[in-house]
Amino acid sequence: MLKYKSRFMVQDYPKLIKYFASVNPLHLFLYVMPVIFFINMELSRTLNQFSVLGFLAGALYWTFLEYAIHRWAYHTNLKNKFLTYFLGSFHAYHHSDMSDHRILNSGFLMITMITPTVLLPFLLIFNYGVVLSMALGLASAYYIYECVHYLIHYREYKTGYMGYIQKYHLHHHDYAPHKNFGNSSHLWDVIFQTISPRYTEYKMSKKTRRTLITFKEESKKLPERESEYPTGVLIRDYQNTSQETSLQ
Repeated sequence: MLKYKSRFMVQDYPKLIKYFASVNPLHLFLYVMPVIFFINMELSRTLNQFSVLGFLAGALYWTFLEYAIHRWAYHTNLKNKFLTYFLGSFHAYHHSDMSDHRILNSGFLMITMITPTVLLPFLLIFNYGVVLSMALGLASAYYIYECVHYLIHYREYKTGYMGYIQKYHLHHHDYAPHKNFGNSSHLWDVIFQTISPRYTEYKMSKKTRRTLITFKEESKKLPERESEYPTGVLIRDYQNTSQETSLQ
């Protein structure tokens, strides 16, 4: 029986971070660009016409994948200890320590593995040009998603889209791990009825604020007293409950 030193693989093998994570969206852009360049080259080489509808369908498809991966891969109580040890490095570890900013964005393996895998079935239905257009839309939406996630943990926002999506996402982190799985919108949470409307009441605690990238220096001036609000909810703490943590 395998025994692990730590709860997550990323803790035992930190060098894996360079394969599975990116420092920031600009770093990730270096991985996404070759994929987008390849898709454009294929469109030119095969003389396939770019499909606007295909591009939009690919972007919409990513928003579903974003939801599905978050809900059914990262927030599922896996019985296999190795899968928990491995997959936990992608998400459960992030829940347990939001101050580790090395893992806010995925690495090159995510974009290079997911794009061809999730689009292959569509080749049985649509022509190559439509699928390439879908791939372009999916890759673009994926990169926007990664930028949004980084910005959510960058600083505090009061208004606008970032104010809304930050409340939505951090409410998931701090209070509702079984709700609000969308990271760039609440579309699929509404469709699958996993939205917690109480995200509109969310107030960022000092403890959560200290995990933001731009609050590193300011956090030294904050009192050491722990906030009354929870943060960094571990997967093991909510796998056996579907009740939303109540706001107090």
